[in-house]
Amino acid sequence: MICRIYEVPGATLDQYEQVNEQLGSEKPEGVHVHIAGKIEDGLRVIEVWDSSEQIDRYMESGLGQALQEAGVPAPSISEFEVHKLDWID
Repeated sequence: MICRIYEVPGATLDQYEQVNEQLGSEKPEGVHVHIAGKIEDGLRVIEVWDSSEQIDRYMESGLGQALQEAGVPAPSISEFEVHKLDWID
């Protein structure tokens, strides 16, 4: 499993909601958790996926285009392999 953390300076909650409206509410294949919130200078998004390949497929299947259409700035991305994921309903 892979955890990715996206720091998106300058992004707004309105942009985040616009992207979500375009993508719909269906859970992408391979994702375990998605957490998003406002931070001092933009947004932070934390996700846990089965693999980097699944993240890439989701980006190519429409997320990338939705982010671009909403004008979301490019994020800085950090990633690490998950040792344990617990307490998820």
